[in-house]
Amino acid sequence: MAVQHPTNEWHALQDTFYRKHRLYQMQWAELDLSKFRIAASSFGGPIALVRDERQLLEAGSMPILDTAIHVYSASGHVIGRIEYEGPHIAGLCWTSSEEEQLICVQEDGNVRVFSLSGREPVSFSLGVEAKEKGIIDCRFWDQGFVAMTSDFRLIYIADTNEPKPRMLADPGINEPPHCWAVVPPQVTLSRHVEVLMAVGQTILAVDAASMQDQLLEQGPYACISISPNGRLAALCSNSGRMQVVSIDFQRSFSELDRSKKTDLLADDMIIPMDMAWCGSDAVLGNFGTEAVLIGPFGDSLSFNYEAPVHLVQELDGVRIFNASIHEFISRVGEDSRNVFQIGSTAPAALLYDASDGLRTHSARADEIVRSIGDEMSLAVDTCIAAAGAEPVVEFQQQLLRAASLGKSFLTTFNGDKLVDMCRCLRIVNNLGAYSVGLPVSLVQFQSLPLEQWVARLLNRNLHRLALQLCTYAEAPADQVYVHWACAKIRASTLDDDALYRVLNEKLQTHLLSSYVDVAEVANRCGYRRLAIKLLQHEPRAASQVPLLISMGQDEAAMEAAVKSGDADLVYFVIFHLYKGMALADFFHAISRIPIAARLFEKYCMETNSPILEDYYFQDDAFVKSARLITIDNLMQKDGLKLLANLKVALKILQNDKTSLRETRHMELQIKLVEIQRQLDRDASGDSFIGLTLNQTIARCLREGNYSRANKLRGDFNLPEVRFYWIKLRAIVQRRDWSELSRLANARKSPIGYRPFVDECINALQFQEAARYIPKCDNKERALLFLRIGFFREAADAAMLARDLDSLRQIHDAAREPTLQHEISQQIERLISS
Repeated sequence: MAVQHPTNEWHALQDTFYRKHRLYQMQWAELDLSKFRIAASSFGGPIALVRDERQLLEAGSMPILDTAIHVYSASGHVIGRIEYEGPHIAGLCWTSSEEEQLICVQEDGNVRVFSLSGREPVSFSLGVEAKEKGIIDCRFWDQGFVAMTSDFRLIYIADTNEPKPRMLADPGINEPPHCWAVVPPQVTLSRHVEVLMAVGQTILAVDAASMQDQLLEQGPYACISISPNGRLAALCSNSGRMQVVSIDFQRSFSELDRSKKTDLLADDMIIPMDMAWCGSDAVLGNFGTEAVLIGPFGDSLSFNYEAPVHLVQELDGVRIFNASIHEFISRVGEDSRNVFQIGSTAPAALLYDASDGLRTHSARADEIVRSIGDEMSLAVDTCIAAAGAEPVVEFQQQLLRAASLGKSFLTTFNGDKLVDMCRCLRIVNNLGAYSVGLPVSLVQFQSLPLEQWVARLLNRNLHRLALQLCTYAEAPADQVYVHWACAKIRASTLDDDALYRVLNEKLQTHLLSSYVDVAEVANRCGYRRLAIKLLQHEPRAASQVPLLISMGQDEAAMEAAVKSGDADLVYFVIFHLYKGMALADFFHAISRIPIAARLFEKYCMETNSPILEDYYFQDDAFVKSARLITIDNLMQKDGLKLLANLKVALKILQNDKTSLRETRHMELQIKLVEIQRQLDRDASGDSFIGLTLNQTIARCLREGNYSRANKLRGDFNLPEVRFYWIKLRAIVQRRDWSELSRLANARKSPIGYRPFVDECINALQFQEAARYIPKCDNKERALLFLRIGFFREAADAAMLARDLDSLRQIHDAAREPTLQHEISQQIERLISS
């Protein structure tokens, strides 16, 4: 059959044309749609039908008599079936998200959200007031909805993904409004949802803060529709008078009084069932079997149908469907008019004619091309844009051929435009096929990311087409393989091993970035062994471990966490085991994994958890138990309690025959605490408890208790070198220079005499330091004298040691001219010798 010229689908409305294009002959069974509640999704989405329980049906008169929600594609093919049992549905609508969720608002105030992607239904409540009063009606927008209770209060949900019920202001009415509509928050000045309610002769504007009467007198209004940009409102009164006004109701742009139409039949409707906007400057009214398009200046177009129709508002037009057909009405763009309008002499029209002439071997083709001249670039761009707006494939191809012809006459034309348009149109045409049923225009396709279109194909289990789309668009195909695997698992009757072989055969050619989603579905469907095998391919332990835990595979989860090297992940498994196991079993489980045991010990140490003591006791970790007691008592100042606790630790250590060294150290510590208690009784001031052996000896020396210090040295067999260091520093701090002299002269110092000099210098006792410099090594004396400012002694020592470098340093540091002269002479003598 010959394809009709595009203008045959055009309908003039003053100086504007609107195209009415047949999308599908509906493929569903013969249905009387008036017996159903209908929800149709935008972007060519699915159509949900649920039997209208408010109507009585004769048995056997309809093919669908159950209470389930039946889901069809836009071409009428069955997509799925949603089992529904519960209260009556007050409102039904699809969201525009990639999951294509169906929102069912029940009369009891509960909301159920069903997804075509196969996810479990989500439920939430609209609050106590909705439950008590009940819901009688709803209005929806892309992300949320407003529900009306039986006492005519309004409850809104701003985002169905994060439902938080909030009340709008009380409209103060005692009877239901004639009609009402929602102004979405993204198009309001306040960025909050607003509701328009037709009450009496006027309209009330309600938001979260207040209610405002618009003081209109042309009502009552039976129908209200808000334009997509939120600037206009379409109104229809009970008398059939239709108006398009500004959203503040201050200006009227167009008007149509249907009651004055002379050709109305007796059964024709004057009040529309609903209205939808065709773009932002024309509105389409649904009068049952007639659809009326009202333009911006009051002119109208009428389209008649054999059966009542339903409207679906789109970004760039309106879809109209009934039981037999599905059509799309949209405004004809300027590019299409330049090419196809009869009598057009635009460069694009000439280029299109030239391309057609070239196809038919017409001699005028070359003449037409030459007549375009410098406007060839504009003609090519217009043909490409017109191809994107044209719904018929044959004319798309002709326009693209014309653009390709014109491109060959241009030297600096970017061909990416043409390539991109070909790619997009090929995708759009495949989406719109009967078997797919996603009739979208190029504008709609480009308004959503490619991932969402792939997800919509997957919702319909069209995996091959989704994969071809990803390949053609050079996009990642992970989500396609994941969805295919999940669908395969849900529908399979094979055992775990056989199903794993089937999946592995397909997935081994395409490694997934994550196997968790597939494994989770396998686990839910009872394929636990399959889920474990799939998780072995999961590269991210942070995703792998939680699912293993939910499957009860605690040992595998711990192994994966340890292998990942992520301490936080190991802690996650440890805490899970601690909550879900008896304490003894928990201790036994983590003790078999050294890394987990060490991390558990570290956590308990940092948080001072008493459970660590029980763990060490069960694990027979005697040394660790004793160490824990010791650490817990580091700040203990009560000598009696400290002594008792250390004796407990000693008793624990004595049970372990391999910890002799630790046992000996504990015995010495107990002995030290006993001595410290005795020292506390004999002396006043701060307690000795808590001091180390070195600190205890040093304090005794500082207090002049030399005999006790010497006894402590002997009792604990303290090395002589360490004792000398402790005694030296303590005597200097005490400023007991006579004792320091006795210490230096009693015998040869095991630490030498340089420390004596250093400690005196640090204490700023230069005269005392000078006493011990002669006992130091010859090479050190000169610089030591120089440090304390004894320049002459330093010079003598340097001369004695024949140290030229030291002499030069002393010469530079000395301020006395006579001394500097003497040092200079000494330097010269050393050099000459």
